[in-house]
Amino acid sequence: MRAIGIEHFGDTPTLKEVPIPEPGGGEVQVAVEAASTNPLDLAIASGALASLGEYRFPLTLGMDGAGIVTAIGDGVTEFGVGDRVFGQFWGRPLRSGTFAEVAVVQAVPAFGALAHVPDGLPSGAAAALPTAGMTALGAIDAMRVPEGGTLAILGATGGVGTFAVQAAAARGVRVIATVSAQVAEAVRDLGATEIVERGAEPLDRALRRLAPDGVDAILDTVGDRSLTSSVAGAVRDGGALLSIAFGLDERLLADERIRAADYRLDRKPERLAELARLATAGTIRPVIGATLSLEEAPRALAGGIEFTGMRGKTVLQVR
Repeated sequence: MRAIGIEHFGDTPTLKEVPIPEPGGGEVQVAVEAASTNPLDLAIASGALASLGEYRFPLTLGMDGAGIVTAIGDGVTEFGVGDRVFGQFWGRPLRSGTFAEVAVVQAVPAFGALAHVPDGLPSGAAAALPTAGMTALGAIDAMRVPEGGTLAILGATGGVGTFAVQAAAARGVRVIATVSAQVAEAVRDLGATEIVERGAEPLDRALRRLAPDGVDAILDTVGDRSLTSSVAGAVRDGGALLSIAFGLDERLLADERIRAADYRLDRKPERLAELARLATAGTIRPVIGATLSLEEAPRALAGGIEFTGMRGKTVLQVR
């Protein structure tokens, strides 16, 4: 079968022919219909997460995916052959990811989450949901912005940002989004109340203008420490500054005036179930900036895709 993988940490991901993986005890085999890319994929390939989890080489990459269960191992009761499933396929050990025609994962992944695809949700949309969507929901929970409060999102057009705009707006939160001028209206359509166009004015000044008493929270999806340092003063006393991209320096992390932290995704099965409910209700939808073939995955991972609109999620259509 075709798969995108590496032989060693640090290798450039390439398309290979590899044997079809078979499920062991507690595992399911999935015919992958669609997958989506995340920064997490490159972090794993580089070896940056070598100390987190276990890996077996040759390693097929890909965390997020959706497809049909084609076989189950001994002891699996959560799923049956023919079920449509989606999730973050992060098992222990990780060896058979979603950038492939067939993947194998634990029915209850050690580090991820797996669930039934909601009725009527296309596989491409389901594959785009897990990691970015779960991260957005978790970050919003961690910031504890009250209904009617104000949340500023730095980098609102990426995978996490587009989900965060929708999820926060659905909770009655006023969303200030930083975006480029050409996608401003599209982000408004997702639920942003106010738009700060990048480069139009200093961001800290814009936030103070739009929220003179301070914003309740800022969510950083960019990872620019100079930027987060410059806007921290716009957060009200006791408010939150959260980064999903390790965008906070030591001074901010030690700041006792606000709650500043780097967020690490938690409670994944619970958050995946919530995503399924929100997607079924139409409360959130994945913004898919590009749909590519499996063969194009290495180019996508290397940042070789140009986006004419919002970046959102990149989906690989496998079947």
